[in-house]
Amino acid sequence: MGISFERIGNWVEKLTTTSTANDDPEPAFREFNEAVRLRPKDAEPYFHRALAYLKADKKERAIQDLDQVIQIKPGHVQAYLKRGITHAELKNYPGAVRDFDKVVLLQPNEAEAYWRRALAYVEYGQDQQALRDADHAIQLRPTESKAFMARGLARINLGDYEKAVADFDRAVSLAPKFADAYLERGAVKGFILKQYEPAIADFDQAIRLEPQSSKFYITRGNARLHLRHYDEALRDFNQALALRPNDAEAYLARGVIHRKMHKGENAVRDFEKAIALQPDFAEAYSFRGECYSSQLKKHDQAVQDLSRAIELRPDLIDAYFQRGNAYRRLDQPQLALTDYFQVIQRDPNFAGGYQERGRVYLMLGQLDRALWDFNHVIQIKAHDAQSYVYRGLVFMEMKDHDKAIRDFDEAINFKPHFAEAFFQRAVAHGRKEQLDQAEADLDAAEKLARGSYPGQRTASMDRSELLEKIHHARDEFHTAAGRHDRLVPAPDLLGDKDLTNSIASGLAKSEGRAEVK
Repeated sequence: MGISFERIGNWVEKLTTTSTANDDPEPAFREFNEAVRLRPKDAEPYFHRALAYLKADKKERAIQDLDQVIQIKPGHVQAYLKRGITHAELKNYPGAVRDFDKVVLLQPNEAEAYWRRALAYVEYGQDQQALRDADHAIQLRPTESKAFMARGLARINLGDYEKAVADFDRAVSLAPKFADAYLERGAVKGFILKQYEPAIADFDQAIRLEPQSSKFYITRGNARLHLRHYDEALRDFNQALALRPNDAEAYLARGVIHRKMHKGENAVRDFEKAIALQPDFAEAYSFRGECYSSQLKKHDQAVQDLSRAIELRPDLIDAYFQRGNAYRRLDQPQLALTDYFQVIQRDPNFAGGYQERGRVYLMLGQLDRALWDFNHVIQIKAHDAQSYVYRGLVFMEMKDHDKAIRDFDEAINFKPHFAEAFFQRAVAHGRKEQLDQAEADLDAAEKLARGSYPGQRTASMDRSELLEKIHHARDEFHTAAGRHDRLVPAPDLLGDKDLTNSIASGLAKSEGRAEVK
């Protein structure tokens, strides 16, 4: 019977520390097992063995022992508390809540039970209950940083962002080494309040506190991605993957950065790695499909990937949207329309669905429908330069060149370095035989396409197609100026979305009404 739980407890406490990482737990477990064999009706051997299992990260075995403790001694508060914590770690949040309920019933002033129950409530959407529990925990223990953390998380879900930040402020003031509180505060500042620089400062602090935690690098990388600091974001994801080389979501995020940097092959390799690690990762198929289509021009492979993403997640709106784009590039407009209808049906406020459907209607010469779609996009996104360009193209097809020029004016007003808008306005002026204005717009479009316009950010994409169209248009204008004939250019509606999601229309070599392909 002579089992010294105190002595074995010392081993339990040391089990996962760096200095004793090579300690052999088996002798301790043999003693616990012997204690359980000799005292099968005593709750304490089971409880201590459960603690050892928890330290050894054998959660299921720990729960079995805690079940036995509670069966033998139904009023064992710590057994309920430990089992609730373990259920939460295993993401069994309803089970965790039931255990914390029991702790509160047996020991109403146990603050830990309230803030832990609050965290469990947050995880499965019971945010009002979480808020009440966190408030109660703070009343019982005003210096408990994790209670403020729990309340902050509940307030995020309830949309009370400023108060959430205040709770995280309080958490870090009480516990300056509370890395997760910096993480959550930074997440609210950055991804909700769009204050990315202060957010990155919080992520920096979390990394200083826990430099071996990959999640902090991932979050900082995402913030840097929003700021378009792609090189820095890439370094963060490289570090995250060095720490956790089997993290499928980190590969997905790094692939997105490569995609943003127009490194399509690198992006596809990252998405492939994510899929290899997680074969049912619908988002990885969706991103890879988008990259195949928009950057690598492998539209058939894109359709296969995007269809697989939809099969795995029928509610994944972006997969329908990107498959519609791939079908459009494959000159299969009816299939594209079917996907855009799916997008709009699932999210009537998704402006991109109307915009791309409008493009297909324009390709098909269904001008009234195209005009309705672009009008609707402008209602949703009043300052969207691209939609003004698209609507201007509809007016050009309708031969209402004045309205087209006004739309191109608006596009340039909202996006002063928009090369395609200058080009299309040049085309519209050319149709009106306003050749001086047309030449001035072509000059601006060419400088922007070459990245040589004063104050312009360096272009990161190939603009050779647009430059070719500009040169062709200039030749046509010079010819027209010589013979004083009217120009009737033909928009090329099959241009790729990569030219800042534009159509980059060209001029027809022959006269007469443009034929829409």
